[in-house]
Amino acid sequence: MSLKRRTIRVVTHPFTKKLFVFLIVAALCALAVLAALRSRPAERTTTHDANTPRAGMPVSVRVVEPNSYPATVTALGEVVPLWQSSIKAQVGGQIVTLSDQLQPGNIVKQGDRLVQIARSNFEMQAAEARSRLASAKVRLLTEQREARDARTNWEQSGITGEPKSPLVLRGPQLEAAQSDVDAAQAALSHAETLLGYTEISAPYDSVVVQRSVNPGETLFAGDEVAVVLGMDLAEVGVHLDATQWALLPESIHETTVTLIDPQRGDSWDARVVRESRRLSRDARLRTLYLQVDQPLRQSPPLLPGAFVRAELTGEAMTNLLRIPEAALTKQGYVWFVDAANRLRPQWTEPVFYGPGVVYIRVPETLEPPFRVAISPNSSFTRGLTVQPRSDEGGL
Repeated sequence: MSLKRRTIRVVTHPFTKKLFVFLIVAALCALAVLAALRSRPAERTTTHDANTPRAGMPVSVRVVEPNSYPATVTALGEVVPLWQSSIKAQVGGQIVTLSDQLQPGNIVKQGDRLVQIARSNFEMQAAEARSRLASAKVRLLTEQREARDARTNWEQSGITGEPKSPLVLRGPQLEAAQSDVDAAQAALSHAETLLGYTEISAPYDSVVVQRSVNPGETLFAGDEVAVVLGMDLAEVGVHLDATQWALLPESIHETTVTLIDPQRGDSWDARVVRESRRLSRDARLRTLYLQVDQPLRQSPPLLPGAFVRAELTGEAMTNLLRIPEAALTKQGYVWFVDAANRLRPQWTEPVFYGPGVVYIRVPETLEPPFRVAISPNSSFTRGLTVQPRSDEGGL
């Protein structure tokens, strides 16, 4: 009997296969987690004392003390010459001489001849006026002699009283002759004045800004010859509001003034000379006028047209804090740090400003020492605990 090999085929269901694979993966993951937990060091448990304060945000602070400071008023203004002239011809004629100094930028002295106009016509008019004056004087002398003779003849005639007509004693004739002399004298003075106008001179020590004529041109009365600026005095007008005026001394002439170039830092001493007696219509401000002697001879020269910052020192004010300008926010708050290292915002109105600093009144709600946060930021909140760091900053 022959034996037949029987083959048994095991059929595996697909779901069973997937379950098997899942179990294997799960077992491997569990082993990995267990190994990681065994290798992790034990955590330290730290106990915090309830009374230990938490360290806050580091904040740079500066300790400031109340003191007395002279008020400083700052304003901007433009430097202008006290005198500025447009020189014009008073008579007409051809230009026969033009000064070499009549060029923009040159300095001319008072009385220096700038332009010479042809004189012949005006010399002729002056000569004619002198001739008329001489003739009028002769007529006057003649009338004076005839008036004396008439008076002598009237007295010798034996007639009492005065003649009925003033012509008898030649009174009107004498007055007419005298008037002719006066008119001829005035005409001569006028002719000589016109003759003097043919020479156009500098009215004062000045700088030539503009030349409007050329050699050989013909001028008419009223034509512009040049524009000059005075050298002796420069003036700056600064506009101040009522608060700034209140900081100045009662006598404004006692105010100490320094002009500063904002770009280069150059400075010049100035003085207060006068004040406006009205408010400007647009800004409702009053103007204070400052002057500098010999501006072009200063070192460096103070040039017309420059914009300068005027710093006026007024009366001393007490009980003020001088803080960095950066400590004052745009909203007008200053952040103080109290004794418990908490932030305390205080709204304040600056009394006046200085270079990089601002002066404020001592807050009534705070006690010294006054510690000011140097650089406040948007994360500051009232009562926030901070970690103060001293910053002297040289104030």
